[in-house]
Parts: sequence; C-alpha cells; structure tokens
Amino acid sequence: MGKDPPTFHGDRSKADTFMNEVKKYLTLNDDVAGFKSPKKKVVLVLTFMQGPEVEEWTRGMLQWIQQIPDESNTKFVWHVFQRRFYRRFTDTQADSTARKNLTQLKMRFPDIDSYIADFEQTVRKALYRLGSHEMNQQFLAGLPRDVAEDVMRYPTPITYQEHTDKALASVQSKVLLRNVFGGNRNFRAFTPQQPCPQWNNPRPQEQKAPQYNSSNAPRWMNNTPVPMNIDRNRAPNRGNYRGNYRGNNFRGQQNPNRYQGNRPQNNFQGNAATAGNSSNACFQCGEVGHFARNCPKRRQGGQYNQTANLIDFNDSQSFPETEAIEEDPVELLQAQLNSLSMENREKLALAMGGGDRQDFPSA
Repeated sequence: MGKDPPTFHGDRSKADTFMNEVKKYLTLNDDVAGFKSPKKKVVLVLTFMQGPEVEEWTRGMLQWIQQIPDESNTKFVWHVFQRRFYRRFTDTQADSTARKNLTQLKMRFPDIDSYIADFEQTVRKALYRLGSHEMNQQFLAGLPRDVAEDVMRYPTPITYQEHTDKALASVQSKVLLRNVFGGNRNFRAFTPQQPCPQWNNPRPQEQKAPQYNSSNAPRWMNNTPVPMNIDRNRAPNRGNYRGNYRGNNFRGQQNPNRYQGNRPQNNFQGNAATAGNSSNACFQCGEVGHFARNCPKRRQGGQYNQTANLIDFNDSQSFPETEAIEEDPVELLQAQLNSLSMENREKLALAMGGGDRQDFPSA
C-alpha cells in the first residue's frame, strides 16, 4: 500500500528525508507477511538506494544480511541497519548549516505561512529549542519591519505562539488594506483636474484700426481736423508697447474718438470746421487770413490745441514715401488779402508802387 519512497542517490542533505519516507511506507504495510521479517525490510530499503555514491555501501550491506542465520533474524538487525545508515550518510554539519540558514531566513510578504513553516523546520535542524527567548527574537528578525512593529505593540507577546498569532493578524490586515485601496479603482489616488485646453490657447488678435500720418494720409484728409492726443511730442519708441498703445488708451478699452468707416469723426466745436472750407477760415481758430499750420494760437498752446490735421506719428510703422502736395500761392495770397483791412490794403497798394495814382481805388 502507498507510494514507494523516493530513490536515494547518496545526497547527505536528503538522507533524513529518505529514511523518514521509508519508515512511513513500512508502517503502512506492517500487516503484510513479508514486511514482518527484519532481513526483508533491509533488502527492500537497499532496492531504493541507487547510484555510484551508494553502490559500494549497499553491496557490503547485502553481504552482511546474507550471513545472518534465520534464528538471528530479529528486530536487532533492523536497528543495526538504521545506525549504519545514519553513520554513513548523515550530514555531520547539518546543524551548523541550519544555524547559518536561520540567520538568513527572511519572510517574503505576504507569504507568512511559508515563513513560519521554514522557521520551525530550520530551528529543529539547528538543534535549537523552539519557543526560547533567542528563537523568538530570531523570528522577529526575519519579519518585515512594519509587521515586526505590529507584533511588538502592546500587549507585548511572550510565547512563540503569541508571536506567530500577532504576525498572522498583521499580515492579514495589511493584505486587506492593499486589496481595498490598491486593487479597487474607486480608491485610487487623487489626481488634480487638468486645465481646460482652451486656457492655453493664445488670444485671437484684435483687428487694428488703420493709422495715418503725414506720409500716407489720403487726399480727402488734407486740412481736416482729426481728433487725437497731441500732448505727447512723438509716438512711443519702437518696441516699448509693440503696437498695444492707442493714444492714452490700451487694448481692450474703447476709445471715444475712434474712426467710423473711412472718414474720421469731427468732434471739434467752436471753429470754422463745422461750416466747411468755403470761407477760407483757419481750422484751428476760425479766423480768416492764415491756415491751420500757421495759426498763432496753435503755437501758443491755447484752447484750440485739442485737434490736429494729421494723426499722431508712429515710427514703428514704415510706409512708402509719397510726394508732398504743393499749395497754390495764389490762394494763399488771396486769403491773406481778404484778411486785410482797408487801411492795410491802401498801404499795400502804396508799397507796390501805386502812390497817389491808383488804377483801382476800390481794391
């Protein structure tokens, strides 16, 4: 009955295991007639030992069995065989090897059961007493630090059984927490919400209104008052505002003097600009006899210095050069003559060589 013991090839580390399997097999078949003979038991064990390491020893044992007479076939024969087997194949350094392995034995989380089984078997091979104070300390040394801390919490364990019980409870709780918070997606770590993609997109650039200066102003803007800020002597230096400056207004603020359509608004009040250019009056002060560029009140910085004929110059833009429009000297002279009084006209006629003789006294 049962399974045959494993074949023994002379490995000293497996000698104790082999003999233990043999004893179990013989005990299971103790009621079999042939297994009651000690000589037959020895010969049966010799059949499970094969290989060059055991061949010479098994041959000598077989010769010894054959020389025993039948009246001497007693239990003493079996005991002698076991003694010779352990003397020949038992590892005399087994206890030293077990003690070395005991100091290197470590638990692999979460396999606490295998660690306890290996620890107890190694202690027996090392010929130590399980449950002693030294073995309890060695058991703690093989545990992970967090598990050992749980074992040593109050109440402090004393016996070996208390150490193993607390170690099992600690590992079970840690495995449960790992399964809850580590394996379940509902308990995953919090991650901050990512910003909306449109926040990183650049703002669409606003469409800039056309800017004119003395070089690119169209003809219809000649001598036309244009609302502007002339408090500054010149436009900002290139690169300071990068086109974001509009007079005193920045981007995003509405300018009340913005242009409507292609022609500028005429917000000037109190001068001749509202009446057109039919009377040849100055667009700055409304008086006749000079143009807006030669207006003395404009030079003085008076109240009429709120408008100009051209948009503020912006040197950050480059425009093609255009030909300057020459003014008609006859029209200029005519405007000046119309502004003279009668006395000044007579003085002008005398200065032109008319003297007392005047062809056109009413001029």
